[in-house]
Amino acid sequence: MYLSKIALNPSIAQKSQLGLILKDRSYGMHRLLWDLFEQGERFLFREESQREQLSAPRNLPLYYVLSKSEPKHDSLIFTIESKQFQPCLSDGDQLAFRLRANPTVSKPLEGKKNSVRHDVVMNAQSEWLKKANESRGLSIDGKKGELKKRLLTHQDFVDTKGMKYLDEALKNEMDNAAKHWLSSRGENMGFVLSGKSLQASSYRWNALPEKGRHAGFSSMDYEGILTVSDPDRFIEQLYTGFGPAKAFGCGLMLIRRV
Repeated sequence: MYLSKIALNPSIAQKSQLGLILKDRSYGMHRLLWDLFEQGERFLFREESQREQLSAPRNLPLYYVLSKSEPKHDSLIFTIESKQFQPCLSDGDQLAFRLRANPTVSKPLEGKKNSVRHDVVMNAQSEWLKKANESRGLSIDGKKGELKKRLLTHQDFVDTKGMKYLDEALKNEMDNAAKHWLSSRGENMGFVLSGKSLQASSYRWNALPEKGRHAGFSSMDYEGILTVSDPDRFIEQLYTGFGPAKAFGCGLMLIRRV
């Protein structure tokens, strides 16, 4: 495997229309990265900021790419640095990690054969709101906004400064659901998380206008300390990625020893 650091050629990023077109276009960037490999090559990538990673004066995008083959270095669009990535890990090794993931949960849909994938954060908040309404004898029908408005009319929230209390409760629910999504997968993926160190932040919606008006996906940034419990399984998971939306810059876990 190869881990590569790839950046847009400075002249393209700063002056050309291509640099502007690619801004916030995850799928478009993935298609350009494909050109660095033989047809059919599957890889993981993650977008970072050159200013944050390299202390560069301009806030240009930087891409980390994990691939089976080394990317072509004759690109006119990118500057590329590659090195072999063959981690040698043992049971009990502790690693600091960073991961951008698309946390989802599959739920059955009445009348449908296949389950439907839902955003973990939005699903957790909706379920909390339904339970909060139901426990107070309020209707659980309607969308998230309707559930919030209905709940705010109840005396429990009138007495606790309403919206502020509700927002804090939903924020805690979001944080717990996001962390549980990753920690619950550890056993099957060869690692155990240190709960105290785990952080989930930068939750955002990533629009994909090139794929449709309402197309997009959510992402969450994770970081913390993990302990390797099954080295072979964990390394295999590093290569295949974590969660869905890999074509849009999710799933690549960056690790270092601690």
